[in-house]
Amino acid sequence: MAHTPFTELLQGDLASLETNLRNLLGPHLLKKDHLSLLNLACGRGDETGVLAKLLAEKSKSSHLQGLDIRAAEIDQANSRWKEELQKAGEQNTSVDFITHRGDRLLELGEISTPDIAFLRHQNYWNDKPVWTRIFDQALERLNDDGLLVITSYFDKEHELATEALKNLGAIQVGSIINPNSRALSDAPGKSVDKHLAIFQKK
Repeated sequence: MAHTPFTELLQGDLASLETNLRNLLGPHLLKKDHLSLLNLACGRGDETGVLAKLLAEKSKSSHLQGLDIRAAEIDQANSRWKEELQKAGEQNTSVDFITHRGDRLLELGEISTPDIAFLRHQNYWNDKPVWTRIFDQALERLNDDGLLVITSYFDKEHELATEALKNLGAIQVGSIINPNSRALSDAPGKSVDKHLAIFQKK
């Protein structure tokens, strides 16, 4: 039996993510001349093209900044996305990726107050205190009408992350269970972007 190439699986995951994010953000993200997004724990930033497209639908210009502690992945993101967005015709979207800890977000003076903070496949139960700090500082960084969006691999982890955000004062304004979530074999109950949720600051 032939295996589906990983790049094809990834494209399917991203197409599903785009649809669900558009549905989730649509009622809450207002159109502006300029929008900014902070992608925390972004790794290689595979979802950057999707995020840039969604920002372009709601603004005349946009800036997307990615942040992760893994320097090699950040280098890949920087070398890839500035060129790819130009090729895709997203000339009004600027991107940059930096190596930094998400739980020390408030130490970064060069990060402005984003309209959206995005955490794909947050890993709350791996280290609850660290992820609580990441959530708290992301909410602190957001502008007054900013939105925080998370996705999760697991049911229980999503419940725990949602509870933690509510305890920090965030208000959940929407959620989606992904009908096209692709099951992964490395852990029981794990699948790609299984849950998505959106929060506002209190």
